[in-house]
Amino acid sequence: MAGKDYTHLFKLLIIGDSNVGKSSLLLRFADSSFSGSYITTIGVDFKIRTVDIDGERVKLQIWDTAGQERFRTITSTYYRNTHGVIIVYDVTNPESFVNVKRWLNEISQNCDNVCKILGDTQHITMLARRTLLR
Repeated sequence: MAGKDYTHLFKLLIIGDSNVGKSSLLLRFADSSFSGSYITTIGVDFKIRTVDIDGERVKLQIWDTAGQERFRTITSTYYRNTHGVIIVYDVTNPESFVNVKRWLNEISQNCDNVCKILGDTQHITMLARRTLLR
């Protein structure tokens, strides 16, 4: 493993409707920061964070996808070689929760066997904030 500073590499995808907080969630987790301004993700963006889990160095490559319908054909290619998908909705926007079913269908169409996590950004952000304060 010469040259690698990790023992495992996992590709994760964050998906969900537009404006539910996917980019903010990624920024909070990867950079321990927060931006109150809304910037539309064009296509995809990604960040890397390395964490220690049970004595192993795990590198997480986390892809932030655009929620707009016009980018659906672009983002579907990013499902390849994905180990896990985080489906995000906004608890204050009921339609974003209703659309979770559509996101699950998209995962089924693009991934054979992948771990899935579902969460609303308000609770996930609250948990992340608590973790950062420790």
